[in-house]
Amino acid sequence: MARILCLDIGERHTGVAVTDRTQTIARSLPTIHHQDQNALLAAVNKLLTTIEVSRIVVGLPLGLSGNPTARSEKVTRFSRRLGKATRIPVELFDESLSTVTANKVLNQALNPRRRAVERPATGRSRRRRDAVDRVAATVILQEYLAARPSQ
Repeated sequence: MARILCLDIGERHTGVAVTDRTQTIARSLPTIHHQDQNALLAAVNKLLTTIEVSRIVVGLPLGLSGNPTARSEKVTRFSRRLGKATRIPVELFDESLSTVTANKVLNQALNPRRRAVERPATGRSRRRRDAVDRVAATVILQEYLAARPSQ
């Protein structure tokens, strides 16, 4: 069985996760750093040459009210483009609070002394940001898998 790929698309950084072949467990992959949507599309296409994927799940950033936002419209347009370019079905899935959950997971995983080093007062380090992006994509994919009807 082919894997499911998940993208948590950001303006310049996109978290990536993939399932195992049984489509039951999600694991993170390295964050994709990109300047624009063309670069992101090229990076995803390159990734797809190394992983057999039957579906792509894209996190849909809805507003707090649950309604679409300008950002969600942009992600929706890119998802359509991605589906056409890859010829792989693309499914949007609500990503609400995935970044909040990812931060909580990372905070629990780090001991208190290391947390202070990872999050300097001046802002998040790149390493921390990459970790949040990866974990958020994994959270979205795990929630997607849990929401699917039993196969």
